[in-house]
Amino acid sequence: MEWAKVCKTKDIERVREAVSKLDVNERDVRGRTPLMLFLTNRMPLEAIKLLLAQNIDLEVRDKLGDTALKKAVKFKQAEVLSLLLAEGVDLQAPEGITATAWYAARDHRGIADLLLDTPGAIRLTLQAAEQLQVESILYEESLDTMCHEISKVSSAVILHAIVNGYNWDDGPEPMLAALANPVCAPITMMDMFELMEGEYWLEQTEEELASSYWKRPWKEMAEILQEKLKFCDR
Repeated sequence: MEWAKVCKTKDIERVREAVSKLDVNERDVRGRTPLMLFLTNRMPLEAIKLLLAQNIDLEVRDKLGDTALKKAVKFKQAEVLSLLLAEGVDLQAPEGITATAWYAARDHRGIADLLLDTPGAIRLTLQAAEQLQVESILYEESLDTMCHEISKVSSAVILHAIVNGYNWDDGPEPMLAALANPVCAPITMMDMFELMEGEYWLEQTEEELASSYWKRPWKEMAEILQEKLKFCDR
């Protein structure tokens, strides 16, 4: 009997036998634990509960650097996430928020919002009223009015949604207003830097900036973000 075969059977009785006979913290050549194998092979929830009852190590990483929590995110297993959270799994990562399961889950808002206790995380699913406010600002035809409305936003959640929904081809001014807003969260700044291709603008020389008047505000914003992000846990 071995975990590589057990994890493909979907047979609860065989899992029960394996749990009593095999090492529940065993690692395969890829560094994966039995729990990770169960997640990868989408074993029944009851089988996963049998493993969790054995006081297994939930924080171990495989050779890809993934924990069981990240595997559950990868395979969109919300029920397993809830079980792992109930077991007290660590939501933080020594490398910062970009290495967390919440960050990996951001494309799936419902799953990401299960991990909101992650330090630095922000709610991604909007309530109806919040969605209306975001759309009202993003669809505003006047950039001056848009900037004014963005400066008045009092919710980090709404500001984050605006930044991620903004058409960056419309220019940097509204995003400069977002950056100046006190509720702009560190994760929002990280997204801004990525969305605006901050590294590209930081590399622009004075000669390149002088060739077009519209370029300088972009570099200035990239420099502001770079400075602010120095003090963020990334």
